[in-house]
Amino acid sequence: MQKQKRVLGFIALVVCSSIIISGCTQTPSDQKPPSPETLEQILAKAETIKSVYYEINMSLITNGTRMQNMMMKIWQETPYLKEEISQSTNNISTNLTIIKCPNGTYNYDFVQKKFIPVLNINLPQPFTGDVARDLLNNRTITTLGNDTIDGKKATVIQYSPHQTRNSTTKVWIWNEKGIPLKTYTTMEKEGIITALEYQYRNYTFSDIPDSTFNLS
Repeated sequence: MQKQKRVLGFIALVVCSSIIISGCTQTPSDQKPPSPETLEQILAKAETIKSVYYEINMSLITNGTRMQNMMMKIWQETPYLKEEISQSTNNISTNLTIIKCPNGTYNYDFVQKKFIPVLNINLPQPFTGDVARDLLNNRTITTLGNDTIDGKKATVIQYSPHQTRNSTTKVWIWNEKGIPLKTYTTMEKEGIITALEYQYRNYTFSDIPDSTFNLS
């Protein structure tokens, strides 16, 4: 009888241990996985970026033929912004350097070899926070789904630009940072289809030296 009790006790111990282990490995029924981020939450991350460097490769495509290429380098250390643009059309190259700072916007004059103030100039690439706010204010946005670019998870959206008719823009937003990885705009007029493709590359978020925004 004593031996039988020991055997029953051992079985009970094994059963209790199995229940405890099972309880540790199973997910409670009331514990739900985290909800996916909304587009608003993703884009809000862009407004927290204070320092970033990146490059943009822009291509103008007409009826499937690449007609123009532009390379941009952007340094942003809010409230400073510097952009260097190299553009090539029909084997003719042009360069532009712009610096935006709290007291104004300046364009480098390659003839005078100095920065001169300019008025009413639209920056080729605004601050990351301004881009995010502009997207949030666009009521034509629809979310198309998810994608991956260079190993980065992205949310793909589509909208119609306010200022352009008969055009559609798709944007791949980097989920981690809320900034674009790629944009693709198509326009059609009188049977001619034109596309603008922007590829955003080499993002870095380290501090930028003050000398980068030096006007002298």
